[in-house]
This record gives sequence, C-alpha cells and structure tokens, in this order.
Amino acid sequence: MILTVIISYLITFLFGTLIGNFTTTIFHRLPRNIMISGFDKKLTQPPFCSNCGHILRFYEYLPILSWFSTFGKCNYCHIAITKSYIALEILIGLIAIILYYLFGQNLEYFFIYFCFATLVILNIFIYLKHNFVPINITLGIIALGIIYRTLTDQEISLWVTSLSLAAIISLWIIRNSLVNIRNSGDKNTISTATVIVHLILPASLWCQNYGILIFTAIIIFLRLFPSAIMKKLNYPIGIITILFIGLYH
Repeated sequence: MILTVIISYLITFLFGTLIGNFTTTIFHRLPRNIMISGFDKKLTQPPFCSNCGHILRFYEYLPILSWFSTFGKCNYCHIAITKSYIALEILIGLIAIILYYLFGQNLEYFFIYFCFATLVILNIFIYLKHNFVPINITLGIIALGIIYRTLTDQEISLWVTSLSLAAIISLWIIRNSLVNIRNSGDKNTISTATVIVHLILPASLWCQNYGILIFTAIIIFLRLFPSAIMKKLNYPIGIITILFIGLYH
C-alpha cells in the first residue's frame, strides 16, 4: 500500500516536471514571438540553446536531469543556462504533488487546478522577466475558469453575469487610462491598467462571494504603496491570491 502511494506521487511529480519542461519552451518563445510547436519546419524549431541557437539532442532537454548532467551550462557555447528553467520544472512538479494530495480523488478537479496553477506560475515568470502579461495565457486562465464554474455551479448564468460585469469594469479602466494618457502623456498608466484587467477578468470566475471581497481588499492594499517594487509585485501577488482563493473554494 505504501509503495503504491510512493509510486503514484513519483509518477505525479514526473508528470509535473514534464509539463514544467514544456512551460520553459513557452517561457522563452512566447515573449519573442517564436512559434512554440507546429508541423511546418519552416515556421517552427525543435528545442535549441537560447544563447547560441544550437539544436539540442533529446537527452539535453530532459526535465531536471539535463540541467544537472550539463552542470547548468550549454554543451556547445558553455554559457550558463538560466535558472528559471529548472525552477519552473521543479516548482510545477511540486505543485503537481500538492494538488494530487489535495484533489487526487477527483481527477477532473486535479487537472483543472493543475492547469490553472501552471498558467499562473508561467505568467508570473514571464511578467517578472519581461514586464508584461501575455494575453494568451490569461485567456487560458479565463477558459479554465469557465469550465471550473460550470462544473461547480452546474449552471452558466452566475459566471456569465460576473464575467460580463468584470468585462465592463475592465473596459472602463482601459478607457480612463487612455484618457489620462491623452491628457498627461504618462504611458505607465495603460500598463498599470492592463495588469489590473489581467487580474479582474480571472478573479470574476475563480473568486466567489467572500473571495471577491478578499481579492478586492488585497488589490486596494497594494495600491496604497506606489513604490516601483510594489508596483512590480502587484500582478504576482494578485494572481497568486486568485489561485489560493480558487483552491480554497
């Protein structure tokens, strides 16, 4: 019995690291507009070194193992591989174990929460590295939220209403930001507004009742600290709050 449990958790961790390995590809390619996958070899590329561009052999991009086997450096240009890659693999592997422990008896919810957590972590990594939130990933979080709410509510009217209200608020925020840019010329206004929109839309689906109140209170609290560091942390703290509220519910 114990051996079976250990094996199941090892398999879950392996599954998480494999998905984490794929997220490293998205982490590198999405901000650079490089096609992630496809059958047309003229438009896509197999895994390659992000520094010298050398095509990697299959054993050179195995999750975690490849990083240790190469001592954290490319075998060709010998430049250090960014630690974000192995951090993503290990972190998503650990998340898979935690979620399997919490929701292993219900695989539907396990996969929904796992995909949600993976997209959240990936968005945070991209945001901290490149200072923007990819709309593609936020749309993925919204799509998962729709599936999640449909399963939990057993109807669509509640999430349609909350998402519609969030969309109206988001449009109002963006409109005001554009007006402020026209009047003051401060382009930072639109970037701040964009971050808030990337939080409001997912929150309308993943946060319910008191969850919305907690999320709103945290966002208001963060806005009280106008320092550059706190502004940088607005999105990570906000989206992690949404994740924990969704998991708790």
